[in-house]
Amino acid sequence: MEQAANTMPAATLGQYKGLAFTRRVRPVSDKAVEADIGNLARVHAPFVPTDAPAARGMRVTLDFEGFLEGAPIPDSRMEKVTVVLGTGQLMPAAEDAVYGHCAGETFRFDFTYPAEFRVPELSGRTAQFEICLHTVERRQVPPVDDALAKSLGYADLEALRESLREKKRLSHEANADRIAGAALLDMAGANLTVELPAELLAQNAEYQMNQLRQRLRKSKMTMELYCKSAGLTPEQVREGYRKEAERQLRAMLAVRAIAEAEKITVTQQEVDAEIARLSKLHDTPEEEIRKVLSRDAIAAAVTNQKVQRFLLDHAALTSVVEKE
Repeated sequence: MEQAANTMPAATLGQYKGLAFTRRVRPVSDKAVEADIGNLARVHAPFVPTDAPAARGMRVTLDFEGFLEGAPIPDSRMEKVTVVLGTGQLMPAAEDAVYGHCAGETFRFDFTYPAEFRVPELSGRTAQFEICLHTVERRQVPPVDDALAKSLGYADLEALRESLREKKRLSHEANADRIAGAALLDMAGANLTVELPAELLAQNAEYQMNQLRQRLRKSKMTMELYCKSAGLTPEQVREGYRKEAERQLRAMLAVRAIAEAEKITVTQQEVDAEIARLSKLHDTPEEEIRKVLSRDAIAAAVTNQKVQRFLLDHAALTSVVEKE
């Protein structure tokens, strides 16, 4: 769609300043703050030994070795491996075998390798795995009090509450801005005067229909059944895709036209800052971000954000705090 916008005729801006919109902000409830404190207590709770059987969320330390017809499988032995059950650190069959066992127990389970396993000698064969369970530990959740708050770097419990409340408030405000900014951009796009190629919109709608057909085939559902469940005809589904393509294209053109009219630009430093933000957000090295996203694509995204911010700053907004 971005490539399509590059070949579009110039659009004439309609109204884009002073657009009226009701911005809805979620409230921060005491219940939500207390739930966050409880989650912090659980996350930071220390593990302590238990005689109870291993269960999801517990931490175990174990030895692990595979055998085929009684002989050890090369490189299958692992010693003193520590994992938290339920986090995907163990293969599912091994984790299922651990559940219900206590510290000090040794037990075996069978596992059949896939028919096309990467090690041909093991493909399709059933092996026996032995687990020696050294320790089982559960989380000892501390009480919610000043001591917990101090362990997390706060003066007392009330300071922790206020910090969490402010973080949630800022998050809710930012989310309200995102929703309002996107809505204002759609309104500015709808107010454009522009000739959109009908053929392009039809092609995009057909592409989306084909994508839908593929998804339905994978889930073993027919288009007829899908349309019946949605209460739509195939033509109505296609028209919905066409309208969505028009909305997206108008929004792209509105960003371009508003940025030009208001001299909104993006510097190389802002692109670098966005790469750094994405790197931190997704816990991915900046080099990997650059491989996936071009600087032009990132600059376009930042331009979109700045245009939406401009629209918010120049809109006739009414902010409403929703009921809990």
